[in-house]
This record gives sequence, C-alpha cells and structure tokens, in this order.
Amino acid sequence: MKTKSLRFWVGLGMLIALLPIVLSASGGYLLLNWGVIVPFHDVTSRQRQQIIPVQKLRIMIWEALAPVDEFIEDGDPVHLSAYRSLRTQIETSFTTLSDALRGEPAVQASLERARNEWTAAERHATELISVVHGAGDAEKNATLQRYHGGVAAANDKLAAVYASIAGRIEEDHDIAVRSYERSLWLAGIAGAISLLTVALGVIIIGRILSRSVDRLVEGAARFAEGDRTHRIEIQLPPELHRVAEEFNHMIGRIRESEAALDELAHKDSLTGLSNRRAFEESFSDIQARMQRHAETAALLAVDIDHFKRINDELGHAAGDVVLRAVAVAMKTNVRPFDKVFRTGGEEFLVLLPQAGAAKAQEIAERLRETVAALSIPFNGTIIRTSISIGVVEIAEAAGHASVVEEADEALYQAKKSGRNRVVVGGSGRGRAIEVQ
Repeated sequence: MKTKSLRFWVGLGMLIALLPIVLSASGGYLLLNWGVIVPFHDVTSRQRQQIIPVQKLRIMIWEALAPVDEFIEDGDPVHLSAYRSLRTQIETSFTTLSDALRGEPAVQASLERARNEWTAAERHATELISVVHGAGDAEKNATLQRYHGGVAAANDKLAAVYASIAGRIEEDHDIAVRSYERSLWLAGIAGAISLLTVALGVIIIGRILSRSVDRLVEGAARFAEGDRTHRIEIQLPPELHRVAEEFNHMIGRIRESEAALDELAHKDSLTGLSNRRAFEESFSDIQARMQRHAETAALLAVDIDHFKRINDELGHAAGDVVLRAVAVAMKTNVRPFDKVFRTGGEEFLVLLPQAGAAKAQEIAERLRETVAALSIPFNGTIIRTSISIGVVEIAEAAGHASVVEEADEALYQAKKSGRNRVVVGGSGRGRAIEVQ
C-alpha cells in the first residue's frame, strides 16, 4: 500500500466517504419504493377502485327506494324507467367491484352477501312494480316493508365491506408513514456516517501530508542553515517521496560541488599541494591536538635555491616544471600524516605532527638530499636545483604567524649560510643551528 499514489489515497477516501451515501440512496430508494410509494399507490388505487365505488353503490341502492315508493303511490310509469336504470347501474357496480376485490376473498365474500341482500330486495321491488295493488293492500305493504328491509340489509353489508377496505387502507397508510420515517432516519444516519468518514479521511490524509510536508520544510531549513548531511526521509505519499529523493540528490550534488570548490580553494593549481589557507586551518588542528594529547609538532619553511635565475634563464615554463618536481619529491618523502603546502612562488611549508626538533631535522635533511639529487628534464636539458630549509618546533600557545616568522628566520640563516642547508631554530628566539 505504501507504493500507492496520493491520487489513489484521495480517491479511496472519497469512495469511502461516498459509500454510505450510495448505500443509503440505494436502500432509501428501495425503502421508499416498496415501503412508501407502492403502498401510497395502492392506497390511491383502492380509493379509486374500491372505496369510491362502494360509496356510490350504497348511494344508488338507497336511491332505488324512491322510484318504487313513488310508483306505488301514484302508479306513474315514469318511475319504473328510473328504477330499472338504477337497477342496471347497481348490478354493473356489483360486478365491477367484485372484480376489483378479487385478491381479497374475505371482503369479496362480504360483498357477495350484500349482493344477495340486494338481489332479494330487487325481487320484492319487481313484485311491487309488476302487480297493481290497492292503496290499502296489506300484502303490498308487507312486500314494501320487505323491500325496504332488503335495501337496508344490503347497505349494512356494504358498510361492512367499506369498513374492511378502509381498515386495510389505513394499515397500508400507517406502513407507508413508518417506512417514510425510517427512510428519513436512514438518510440522516448515512449522512452522518458519510460526514464522519469524510472528516476521518481528511484527518488521515492531512496527517500524512502534514508530516511529510513538515519533513520537507525542516530539510529545506536545515539546508539553508548549512547542514549538508541531513537527509529527508519520506515514504508516503509516493509523490512527496520522489520530491524528497530529488531534494536529497540535489543536496548531494551541492555538497559535492561545495567540496570540489573547497578543495580548489585549499589547493595550489600548479603543484596540487595545499595552499596557505589550508595551512592555517591545519595549523589550528595540530595545535588543538597538541593541547589535547600533549604532543609535539614542528614546521619546515622551504625555499628553492636560485629559483629566480631558473625563470630568467630558462623561462617560466621551466620554473613550473621545477616547482612540480620539487612538490612531488617532498610529498613522497614525508610521513603519511605530514602535510606539505605551497605558500608562495618558490616557498613551501611542511607541518610535522608528533615530531620534535630532532625528528623534524631528520625529515628536513631527507627532503634536502632528495631534491638535491633530482635530475629534472626540460626541453632536452637537465635542470638541477636545491632547497634551503628552516626548522622550528611549534609552541602550544604560539600563533601560526609567529611560528612561520620563526621558521622563515631559520630559512634566512640557511640561505645566508650558502643555501642547500637545513637550519634549526631554537625556541624561536635562539641562535640558528646549521646542518650540512
């Protein structure tokens, strides 16, 4: 997972955040559809196909009383046609309503009982309108009473049908309302979970990013302060890991460049030896070591004899060849931890750690003999040269300027004594000792 990109993590966070919403939307749709929309649609359908027809049927049955009663009173045939029309509508309504209640056997059975009551009442009505009775006919009155009773019974049965249908509709309505409330709760819970996951995702991604960005900023700050060894370690996200790696590579390249520049600043380009700046730093290091470990150290001041004459007679190119040859000779004839510096035209300094005056004199004499034995080829000729050396033991508290001055004075004594000499200075104020 550590190799996954920031884009992947952001996408995953969005997916996790949106998942509750998607699930709640899907569940909410199903709940609304089957728990709310379908029941409400069923309620509407029942009202249109069952409740309203039952009510209309009850009204028509009650209305069927008037034509029969009026016909019996005045014998007007007009009332017969009105009754027959109502009878036809009532029969049709019973049939239609029975079809609408086909899926509900109990209610359909109640409707059938109401129909039977109506059928019985209708037979009484037919009997009443088919035979002309006298105004006080007892049989007619009995039949009329039975007709009224049948109509009332049919209406009572239809009232029971209505109550049954209305009860079922009320149940469906209650179920729909409860489902609607559940869907609202579900939507609220899903929204809360989604917000929680979004917040959690933001916190997690924010922590990863903030830690990584903080490390980048810290690395840049330490680099600005001059720290070239610090490395930025970032694993997540991979994009910032690559930035950190590039930053580390850049610091490495800068450090290499600075090291190269520092080396150039401390090197003599002609001989490859260290220069005066490097000498001053090395002198401070040696003095610090002397103080820590109570060691001795010495300094050699070296000058090539008659170097000006070589330049004047053979040219500066010859002088450069001589300088390089002498530098190589001295570098290869000192101890591994000794340091040789070129500090001027033909002037050199040699720092000798862990060396007193006697050891320094021994090394100086070896250098003098080595250079004196050199045969330096130049343009078909052989150049021979020599060096004069001033030796001085370094005091712990002495500054490099005073020590160099003391070594230069010993070197001056060697030059004055005829060159190709080693002269050891005393304490820096004593008499020079010439060594052939």
